[in-house]
Amino acid sequence: MSSSHPAEYFNRAADNNKHAILGQIQARLSQHNTVLEIGSGTGQHAAFFAKACPQTRWQCSDQQANISAISYWQQFFALSPQPRPLNYQIGRDSWPCPCDAVYTANTTHIMSEAIAEKMYLAIGEHLKPSGAFYHYGPFKLAGKYSSDSNRDFDLMLRQQGYGGLRDIEQLKQWGLSVKLQLTEQINMPANNLLLIWQKQP
Repeated sequence: MSSSHPAEYFNRAADNNKHAILGQIQARLSQHNTVLEIGSGTGQHAAFFAKACPQTRWQCSDQQANISAISYWQQFFALSPQPRPLNYQIGRDSWPCPCDAVYTANTTHIMSEAIAEKMYLAIGEHLKPSGAFYHYGPFKLAGKYSSDSNRDFDLMLRQQGYGGLRDIEQLKQWGLSVKLQLTEQINMPANNLLLIWQKQP
């Protein structure tokens, strides 16, 4: 599939996991009016999910460098009713829009610990009561890795100056302070997880 798209707009991992993620969230998305995606990257997930769930308004956001890729995929999937992507960066910008759900994939392990915490606190502060937060990616569980490949990946990330895999126990503590409760922890392909959080009243 990548051969038909500009290389800088195509992410193989996003293409590989989009069906598995959609299978878990598609029915849930019908409950939401607006989903804010933090760190849309190339925009492949957003466009694919929005096409499958046209009743849901999917608001993309990322740094300015990725806006053109997100717009490309919106146009490729003919998503003209969807809002334009926002230039938004955690720790730099104010919360971008009202929403009753938030989605992010493969973001916190490339963030610093401080920025990852700020994201959780911002989500808890601004998400509407009973809203949902969908967090996809690799994680540690009580200090342990779910696979050797995740351990090696974490080591590589930290050697390159990234924050590394976040521990779910740490995320729970952040969530607790802003009334985000982890309600589901779903095993996904390639040693990833989908964490589903609910904003408590």
